[in-house]
Amino acid sequence: MLGNKPAQSRVPASTNQEGFRVSDATPIPMPARGTRRWLADAAPVAGSFLVRSATLARPVARIHRISAALAAPHPALWGLAVAVALLDAVWLRRSGITLAPFGFGVAAALVAALLALAVLFGPVLSEPKLRAMALASACLIAVTVPIAVLHYLTATWALPLADARLARAEAALGFDWPAYLAALQAQPRLAWWLALAYHTSGPQVGLTVIVLGATLRVGRLWAYVRLFAVLLLAVVLAAALVPAAGPFVHYGLGTVPDGSIETLGALWHLDALEHLRAGTLRTLALEDIRGLVTFPSFHVCLAVLTAWALAPVRVLGPLVIALNAVIVVATLGAGGHYLPDLLAGFALSVTVIGGRAALRGRRTHAPGLRPEPAPHGSRCPG
Repeated sequence: MLGNKPAQSRVPASTNQEGFRVSDATPIPMPARGTRRWLADAAPVAGSFLVRSATLARPVARIHRISAALAAPHPALWGLAVAVALLDAVWLRRSGITLAPFGFGVAAALVAALLALAVLFGPVLSEPKLRAMALASACLIAVTVPIAVLHYLTATWALPLADARLARAEAALGFDWPAYLAALQAQPRLAWWLALAYHTSGPQVGLTVIVLGATLRVGRLWAYVRLFAVLLLAVVLAAALVPAAGPFVHYGLGTVPDGSIETLGALWHLDALEHLRAGTLRTLALEDIRGLVTFPSFHVCLAVLTAWALAPVRVLGPLVIALNAVIVVATLGAGGHYLPDLLAGFALSVTVIGGRAALRGRRTHAPGLRPEPAPHGSRCPG
């Protein structure tokens, strides 16, 4: 009809892919040819790539956690152990000396077991105290064994013995070693106690690992292991250049004082030293390795290092300091050392420990550098 508005046609509505209601008249942009097909083909490929990446990331992350759990006390220490072991292998082959497999196999198995415990107590069970103890023990064994073998191999150089020079230096310092031994001979009970104190050096290494780990002084424990390795290697290299048989041999004394405890450092090392210098040692067993070092004294180095490591521990610290002071004195008689041996060992240990402290102080106060945070669970950054 004239004047009436034409009826609007209804456009049927529909729903697009995004779920919005649109009419059929609504302009919908059409994708370029092939776009939908490309998206359809790319979706499963992208999904497969993400799944594959996630699958690969899991073992990589697991390996990273394990390697991080085994990195302490320092990755360089593990490298040192491997490097010295390789040097030992080459030297042993060229010198014709074979290793008795049992003792070294037990040491290797013990290191592997301790590392497995470190992983178990690290990223798996999260027991920082037990992890620190296991890892420190493994590192100490892994470093000490190859350096001990190297110590024996350097004795095959058979350089001239330095006993006469050490005795002259001792006399110049006003110390009479035979008179000191005679005084011990007149006091057998004192000689026994001094020798007993001397024998505690080895067990104190285990005590240090346990105490520092149990009190969560993890940073200090790592520092103790690192300094132990540095001092041991330095002493072995110095002793290789300044070999000596000891005052018992130089002064013609065949026995230790009556009532004393005979130690490895006094007389028991002489047979091995003789065979090594003569080139007649053919088989080396781990259980037969004894300390051949005279100059400088590693017992004195270890006494200073242990006293430093445990000094902050309440009650135990002062006792350990006193015990190791006795060990330094006992090293003269029970250990079969000249006085210059003690002085050199003391100077070496103080230099190494003091050098570490100076280096840390320089890093801390360097402009733009911040001190590294303490390890997780550590009361002391070391």
